[in-house]
Amino acid sequence: MPKIKVDGQELEVAPGRKLLDVLEEHGTHVPHFCWHPGLKPHGNCRMCLVKVNNSRKLEVSCMYPCTDNLEVTTKGPEIEAARKTVMEFLLINHPLDCPICDKAGECMLQDHTYKYRHGLSRFHEDKVIKETKDLGPTVRIWGNRCISCTRCIRFTDDVVGTGELSLVNRGDHGMADVHPDVPLDNPMSLNVVDICPVGALIDKSFLFQARVWFTERIETTCTSCSRGCNVTATMHKGEVKRLQPRRNDDVNGFWMCDAGRLDIEWLKSPARLRTARGGAKDVADQLRSAAGRVGIILSTSATLEEMFLAKQLATAVNGRIGFVSLDQGTRWVSKSGFAIETDKTANRRGAATLFGKNLGFEDVTAGIHSGDLTHLVVINAIPNLAWPEDIRDATKKVSWLAVADVLESDLSTRAAVVIPSAAWAEKDGTIVNRDGRVQRLRRLHDAPGAAVSDASWLQEVLVHLGARKTVVSAEGVFREAFPGMDYGKVGNMGSALPAIATDVPANTVQK
Repeated sequence: MPKIKVDGQELEVAPGRKLLDVLEEHGTHVPHFCWHPGLKPHGNCRMCLVKVNNSRKLEVSCMYPCTDNLEVTTKGPEIEAARKTVMEFLLINHPLDCPICDKAGECMLQDHTYKYRHGLSRFHEDKVIKETKDLGPTVRIWGNRCISCTRCIRFTDDVVGTGELSLVNRGDHGMADVHPDVPLDNPMSLNVVDICPVGALIDKSFLFQARVWFTERIETTCTSCSRGCNVTATMHKGEVKRLQPRRNDDVNGFWMCDAGRLDIEWLKSPARLRTARGGAKDVADQLRSAAGRVGIILSTSATLEEMFLAKQLATAVNGRIGFVSLDQGTRWVSKSGFAIETDKTANRRGAATLFGKNLGFEDVTAGIHSGDLTHLVVINAIPNLAWPEDIRDATKKVSWLAVADVLESDLSTRAAVVIPSAAWAEKDGTIVNRDGRVQRLRRLHDAPGAAVSDASWLQEVLVHLGARKTVVSAEGVFREAFPGMDYGKVGNMGSALPAIATDVPANTVQK
């Protein structure tokens, strides 16, 4: 293993690694623009200059390979002067847009300017004016702000493989752009906004929505498909304003898909269920009287905690459980291997862990059609679900129906009991992604109206039935289901799927 010295400190590194990558990994920050750990190095911004012992000139650290006995200096008058010169060139044509720019507060150019600016500009000529326009349905570019770092171009070329973006024009007229007939419209296009180091590329859905220093950031997990991308939610005044990918090399790397990122509008939909009709005691009374004739249909977007409690409920009333899922499209895989799954539910793997691999609802609907089941509880967490016709018919035949859902539907309209459910952003819990990794959901804001988490009202039903002593937190239920585990052990990055508790009675019919 090569050994190098960084500002006098000896490090051991893997052969062939680039210097800047090693420096950042070991906590030595070097200013940069074009380098990104998820992209191939390009070395065009010239900001990451350092001094090395085997070169008489300053070297670009993002392109410089680590070799044995390399000695690196990252600070000093010569290095500082060079970086200030680079910044002067970058700022020559850059507009003073900070007061109106959505990147303000997150802008690398803004941050580096504080430390490496010369002061007053020596440039007296007219600034070059570049185009501002839509690059596609989701991304808009302010050409004046573009510093030609090519991050976005390398992303579309090397990560997605669609190659819509390129650098057009020369010199100080250069900017990222698309061909007039080929817009930026791939399933991962909004990642270019995250990696843009300045305010050139802007997410149109977040445009002028909030100043980032007035927002709160909360780490959670995307529930739009079974991949379970790690994300950071930007919160402002009790609303989720945007989702951004959070690095997790075991799940999603640096990226996420546009569909998951934009799947937040329904949280404030006028169709959200906000008013309850009946409650947990009504459900308990009906199920007690109908023991042995109860069906439960649950969605595979429910949390582990909700599934565990539904299993306890089925055991308590000798009922049957079935699952409804949602599969759409075909599996899409980018050039770099990032995949968008067809399973659009967050916890099918968790359901298989608790109930076995047969996760259909046919046994429940067959029991209703035969007359064996007369009472039905439907618990759904999938927004805008097109209910299968077999379930629709079954809900018309039962003598009593309870629905817990996030949005209004024809099922909730004719239900005797309606419980507004909290959405994924309004409750704590855990889900298991397609690879068997348990990950956290965090409560980001309050649920609307009378909406509550399904884990809460299910526990109330079990208490009324005498199957539980009290209502506990979501983490308390998780500890019951997985002894020896807690949310702290799951952590921000998730963990391997633990073994389920063996002392929980098996469900009568595992469906």
